Amino acid sequence: MADRTSTAARTAASPASPPVSAGRARAIAVIAWVMAALGTVAGQLHALARVAAHPEDLESPLVAAWAPPAIAALRPILDWSDPTFVYWTYGKIWLPVCVAFLAAAVLAYRARGPVGGERALWRVQLGAYGLLAIALAGDYYTPWTDVFFLVGLAAFLVVGVGGVPLGILLLRRGFRPRTTAWLLIVMVPWFLLITEVTSMGSAMLPLMWGWALAAESVARRAAAAPRS
Repeated sequence: MADRTSTAARTAASPASPPVSAGRARAIAVIAWVMAALGTVAGQLHALARVAAHPEDLESPLVAAWAPPAIAALRPILDWSDPTFVYWTYGKIWLPVCVAFLAAAVLAYRARGPVGGERALWRVQLGAYGLLAIALAGDYYTPWTDVFFLVGLAAFLVVGVGGVPLGILLLRRGFRPRTTAWLLIVMVPWFLLITEVTSMGSAMLPLMWGWALAAESVARRAAAAPRS
């Protein structure tokens, strides 16, 4: 068993991978944490703004249970303009959030230096994150909202389906933190649950926190490397 584990560890990382700068890793980790926290809070304002702009969302019992009292309590920061414009404005938060966890995921990828099939799975996932960032830019920063919304759905589909084999492989090969791998595996049920309660943007929450954890792990290892 020990031989198989060490063999898997050797094949999971490329010895030619360049070292990760401790300063850069720490900066990315801090940004990832900040944007995960900001997305968690501001994302719910975006969800409430969506309900105000799309009252049909209240047909969901879960949304109806929390959104109306929250809208009443937060009315000053939700009714400062036309509901659709407020919703569109708060939605702009998702692009920097997505870029932050994409950077954190790229940091983890570079630090790991995967090869073979694992590298292919990583690249599919990172490509889907990049596509999601493009979709968010188009959705909230251009007039072509409907088109880019469909692009975002396609990106989420690739993220959800592609995250399962990548997460399983990472668990088998001893990736740390394991929480990140598990969040990749359960992305689809999380997406379905979160979108029943709040906006689709908040379906990125598992990715935000999972990759912030991974970036923190890389930053700590990079900081400790010179002293080892």
